Amino acid sequence: MTLTRTHLFGFVGLVALAFALYWAKAEAQAVREKVLVLQDEVDTERRAVRTLEAELTWVERPDRLEEAATRRLGLAPITADRIATIEDIDQVAPLRVAPPAADANPIVPNTAAKPAEPAADTSKAVAVKPAPVVTVVAR
Repeated sequence: MTLTRTHLFGFVGLVALAFALYWAKAEAQAVREKVLVLQDEVDTERRAVRTLEAELTWVERPDRLEEAATRRLGLAPITADRIATIEDIDQVAPLRVAPPAADANPIVPNTAAKPAEPAADTSKAVAVKPAPVVTVVAR
């Protein structure tokens, strides 16, 4: 029996196919192992998320927040006498500046020494006292 060129190419092709099949199987096994590792990590993270959600639910309980606000911050639940009207807010933090009184003696700068400035820039600085902070704890 003599080996011809066709037999030789067929044998080399068969060996190449066997090697490619082995390589593909090894790659598939490596990917499968990587997927299993990633699934374990996902499961671990999901358990951690569930634990954190449970802790957050416990921390955000309304009765616990109310108790902490009362004990540590000295806050109290809102009552009807603590509700402010628009006029009350306007007295604490006015939106408009009241015009100066007629008997007030404003200080007039010496305008003769300075050149006349355009009247378009008439912005005025307004000083407003800071309003007290009101914190409301409600259910």
